[in-house]
Amino acid sequence: MQAQYFKLPKQFHQSVSVRIDRLPYFYSDWHYHPELELVYIIKGEGTRFVGDNIDRFESGDLVLLNSNLPHVWKSDEEYFKPESKKTVAAIVIHFQIDFLGSQLWNVPEFSTISKLLESSRSGISFHIPTRHPIKKLLIKIPNLSLFDRLLMLLTILNQLSTIKEQKNLSGISYTENNLLNKSERLDKINNFIINNFKNEIQHEKVAAIANMTVASLCRYFKKKTRKTLTEFINEVRIGYACKLLIDGKYSISDICYQCGYNNPSYFNRQFKKITQINPGQYLAKKDQFERIN
Repeated sequence: MQAQYFKLPKQFHQSVSVRIDRLPYFYSDWHYHPELELVYIIKGEGTRFVGDNIDRFESGDLVLLNSNLPHVWKSDEEYFKPESKKTVAAIVIHFQIDFLGSQLWNVPEFSTISKLLESSRSGISFHIPTRHPIKKLLIKIPNLSLFDRLLMLLTILNQLSTIKEQKNLSGISYTENNLLNKSERLDKINNFIINNFKNEIQHEKVAAIANMTVASLCRYFKKKTRKTLTEFINEVRIGYACKLLIDGKYSISDICYQCGYNNPSYFNRQFKKITQINPGQYLAKKDQFERIN
């Protein structure tokens, strides 16, 4: 599946978009968009792809996705049969990270929500009981006025930030930077890595881009992102490798070199370190779920 940029219709009359999808089956294209997305599956079963994560979904599935994280909910094959009477339903909420201003999440009262949104860069699945109050709020939000929808979203996000049963989905960060902690210098570093990861990246070159010494660069990057520069480069490369594996157009050995690695053994070690499985196992898992769908 090739990830497609999906431009949601611009709605000038509202900051929070809420819709109820009632369909024969879910939209089946692997896509991404700049808006954050909160999805509550009311009815339906199938396979959920978020970044490099592949998992089953069913009624009650609740997921929060940050900006530009590729995803798709693929309904099971039986939904597509001509004689099928099965249907799906979901509540989908879209909003921009700065829908109430760029400084909103710096307010002390929103500190837990800020952490939640930061964590959602890899996607979050919430395991909560069927009768949990949050699900009642989600069912209620489509029927509210625009102003009350906005307040309800903040309430829902606040309650989600307190849930302990959370699972981060993708092992790869697909966003170009930390949307809650932007800086021009960090943008330059990230953009350089993202635009050059297929080639050898020397720390000295990155330091020059950031107008820093190598030692200062490493300290700065670790403080801003909580990971080393090498870890981030490997995440970007392995994230691209996962996309190529999902696309299904290249062999594993070809993908190794297309991602900027010159050593297949090192590529395999980094892939397993980041995704917990090797490229062959990842490909087999992807093929298994696609056969189901």
